[in-house]
Amino acid sequence: MIEVRAATDADRPALLEFMQQAAGADKARTLDRRWHWQWRADPRLDEPGYKGVVATWRGRILANVACIPAGLHIAGHPVEAVWLVDVRVHRGPARDALRACLREGLHKRDRFPNGLAAALFSHPAAGKIQLGKHIGEDMMSIARRIGFQDVPGAANWMRRVSLRWPLQKAIGRRPGAALAALADLGARPFPRPRLPVQRLDGPFDGRFDALWRRAQTAYPAITRRDSAVLNWHYRDHPDTHYEVLTVGDDQSLRGYLIYKTWLRKGRHIGRIVDLLTAPEDSATVQALAAAALRHLRRTGVERVDWFVSNRGLQSQVERIGFKPRVTKRGKPQPMMLRGLPTLASPHITSGDGDGG
Repeated sequence: MIEVRAATDADRPALLEFMQQAAGADKARTLDRRWHWQWRADPRLDEPGYKGVVATWRGRILANVACIPAGLHIAGHPVEAVWLVDVRVHRGPARDALRACLREGLHKRDRFPNGLAAALFSHPAAGKIQLGKHIGEDMMSIARRIGFQDVPGAANWMRRVSLRWPLQKAIGRRPGAALAALADLGARPFPRPRLPVQRLDGPFDGRFDALWRRAQTAYPAITRRDSAVLNWHYRDHPDTHYEVLTVGDDQSLRGYLIYKTWLRKGRHIGRIVDLLTAPEDSATVQALAAAALRHLRRTGVERVDWFVSNRGLQSQVERIGFKPRVTKRGKPQPMMLRGLPTLASPHITSGDGDGG
């Protein structure tokens, strides 16, 4: 019999084994390295300890979903909600277990009409209000069948800052890199920021708390981003370095932007993982984005990704030159939710939920 149940810290060894088998050794090492940071140090946790749901068979984990506190605020008031992350089904063992259930006379439709992943999402331990993003197309179909809704307009955007990758694909690695170096030199420079932008090297301080208090009621829906959460996420992260830009002075802030870079299969990618300003402060958005893009081009980044959810920011991102990023099937990759009426223009960033 396949059992779907709440997972706790006691499942850590089995979860690490499951992750290694289902996703590879690198994923398992990442889960292990981040465990204390994620499940002990997160200031949004009601109490320390792993929160999630697993499907098991004969003592072996077949599928898993982790449930990270979202810190969601609606109309300025906190609501209990979680991000569904690390959703994985180990297909081979899961198929074997379901076949064994058939031999025992229990058809999978009797307990798992929409599959194991849907059964995990619907377990009481997964919470009533659920958020998800960066979801694969097959998983989107499952989610929609069990009541998840798309958040209108919330999706990934991208902007190319170098021609290196398309040229390398077209004419080869070395000639493409050489031609890209010339093409990038002749490319139109990014506009200069029209407001002074400073780099923050130290901890997030009380100015970020004051900005959060203003934003908390200015947006119809927003996730918690006070100094405690920002320091935990972006200063205390066990394996990722983030750069922070601000507009303001020593007394108060108009806004901030956080980005990271990494190598993926030889490509240098940038990602804007967090941004917060007043909803209508387009001047600060433009200044922060211009400063970030100029720096990212200087460091050799080829492409910048940006997850954007609120519609006011979407129009500004489009003016900066970003375009919607679609899946291999040519479709947008939306944010999805269940347990609430569709959120109108929430402020959600890439750093929410999946760690940025």
